[in-house]
Amino acid sequence: MGEKICHEIIVTKPARDRFQNEILSYIRKRFSERRALEVEVNLKKLLFSLQSDPQRGSIEKLIRIRDPIFRFIRHKETKFFEIKIIYFIDEIQHIVYVTDFFPTKMNPLKMQSRS
Repeated sequence: MGEKICHEIIVTKPARDRFQNEILSYIRKRFSERRALEVEVNLKKLLFSLQSDPQRGSIEKLIRIRDPIFRFIRHKETKFFEIKIIYFIDEIQHIVYVTDFFPTKMNPLKMQSRS
């Protein structure tokens, strides 16, 4: 059986900024300290699961750029807190570039598709 390729995960600055300034801030305001930490850990586990199987995410149809193809995986913690991790894959370099942590309740025009 063939060996699975492990992809490197690179989170772009805009995605890192949204995660730090908006997502973590929201989590910490809405959940207890212990629960906020659980949510953060769950998001990071999902993110790093892309190392072994980045193709499993659905194609993000709201980003209308032909190349690269943007994908997302969804993390739903509660009915009021759902995040799409938006990314694209560089298959040659075996890198997954995360371009956004997008709250699904937000206006789709605010989705970040570039680094």
